[in-house]
Amino acid sequence: MADKKQTYRKLLSPKFFLENEPLEMSPQRIAYSILRYDGDLEQLLGELLIEHGELNSEQMGRISREKEMIRACNEPDAIFKLLRKDFEVISGAVLVEKALEYEDEIMPKVVEKLIRNSHDTFIENAIKLLAKSRENYSNQLIERFAEIRSSYVRSLVCLVIGLRAGEEAVPWMMERYLEMKKVGTEDNCEQGPLLALCEFSERLYAR
Repeated sequence: MADKKQTYRKLLSPKFFLENEPLEMSPQRIAYSILRYDGDLEQLLGELLIEHGELNSEQMGRISREKEMIRACNEPDAIFKLLRKDFEVISGAVLVEKALEYEDEIMPKVVEKLIRNSHDTFIENAIKLLAKSRENYSNQLIERFAEIRSSYVRSLVCLVIGLRAGEEAVPWMMERYLEMKKVGTEDNCEQGPLLALCEFSERLYAR
């Protein structure tokens, strides 16, 4: 096991990251920052907007109604359907926390739908839920990774795996990075697995 640990660590050498630097700005980088923040970054940003008067009365009223509606919803199926609905940032954060209250009922459906989904709002919510859920779904995501249709969803799923999986996933993630880098896409999908490798390096080997 020690030999494997050293092999995994060598994959994530300073030379590798010097030759494969993440982009300073990409959709994956933004998503990674949100997922990695210890707390609810979107909720914090929303509160700052309110504090500094950046939201008008119409937006404030909409947020209040959205939050009230979400908090009053106590049926897992209804909450699951709301994951496709566009909400203000603050309300969206409330929805994610509400969905986590019904994790056992909702998360299996989230995983199943994410594999075949291309709806942006649902994808964003699903990734946040997978990063925050009590149960770690990284092994299931790895097992079903080839079934995921969207290259962008694959990229974001790599972020979740990087945040939650153990070091046995390091070589698997390296393979995904090299594959996506070779194919190349307009939305820089290789950034997802690359940032996941950065997360592995910092989380597992920085000490």
